[in-house]
Amino acid sequence: SAEGNSRCILSLCSLCHPVCVRPGGAEIDRSGQSNTGPLAFQQSSHIRLRVRAEYLEHESALRDGVSSNKRQPLERQFDLFSRANSLLRARDLGSIVCDIKFTELDNLEAFWADYLSGALLEALKGVFITDSLRMAAGSEGVRLLISVDQDDYEEGRRLLRAKKMMSYGNGGRTDTQAS
Repeated sequence: SAEGNSRCILSLCSLCHPVCVRPGGAEIDRSGQSNTGPLAFQQSSHIRLRVRAEYLEHESALRDGVSSNKRQPLERQFDLFSRANSLLRARDLGSIVCDIKFTELDNLEAFWADYLSGALLEALKGVFITDSLRMAAGSEGVRLLISVDQDDYEEGRRLLRAKKMMSYGNGGRTDTQAS
């Protein structure tokens, strides 16, 4: 894991083991060893996965929890909006943004296929919708929403395809490996 305020990006290599990437490009493997050799600077794709938990239903909470005693219609409308906004913010269950680094095209494409099919969402439910989250939500249902920017995917696919084509041109080796 990253120390202090440094940002850690999950890397999925061809063997699917996590690697922490520190600002400046130094990679730290599971053992805590820095990998500054030629492979540390492979061309890679960064995909941002957004995961958000939210209540299934807000209507009853708004109906029961938002009222105004203002008499002027415009003033009343602003008051209701402000109270509804505050209530919805108080009900925010939070979100997380995951930066995922792909170094292999096949892994990126499998990730994207799982995202499109819903398999990724189903897998993440078990990780993010925990017993403590269910207890915090009480009798209300909770759902998980995920999103991945298609432009990020397409740019990553383009980069990794180019890397793969360069690898074929070097007899299966990347440019950093060729002498």
